[in-house]
Amino acid sequence: MKSWTMAAAIVVVMGLSGSPALADGPPANLKPSKVDGAGLNVMDLEAQKAWFSTRLGMNLINTIKAPDGSPREYIMGYGGGPDAAIVALLKSPQRQPGPNAMGRIILGVPNAKGLADWLKTQGVDSRQVIPNVAYFVADPEGNTIELYTAPPQK
Repeated sequence: MKSWTMAAAIVVVMGLSGSPALADGPPANLKPSKVDGAGLNVMDLEAQKAWFSTRLGMNLINTIKAPDGSPREYIMGYGGGPDAAIVALLKSPQRQPGPNAMGRIILGVPNAKGLADWLKTQGVDSRQVIPNVAYFVADPEGNTIELYTAPPQK
């Protein structure tokens, strides 16, 4: 009798499908509240750090070192506060040429067209996606960066 009761309890907990019941999300005190940033596996860590700094104005926030003391990852961003978004550039020996598998990094900018035009003077081509709202550029390794200005509210 005890084993039947235990089996019934397992069926109730797991649902009729035989797998654990899925929640609608984590408990409120564990639920993520924001996306802090994105990470890119890169082939040339130093060149990528320089590009994100000189072309997009990001600052080096932190350096994560390998056991031998060399830089393994650079944390780049526009500020160091707890709400500041970051881009993590991770040196990856397995990284192949061409864009990463992720779609793109989206940067909120005050004037997407203005920044796209300025980047053109720096040798960085852009593609207009939505006039005055969204423009795509690529970093030296081919990763897509979206320059995004929220359209005016109607």
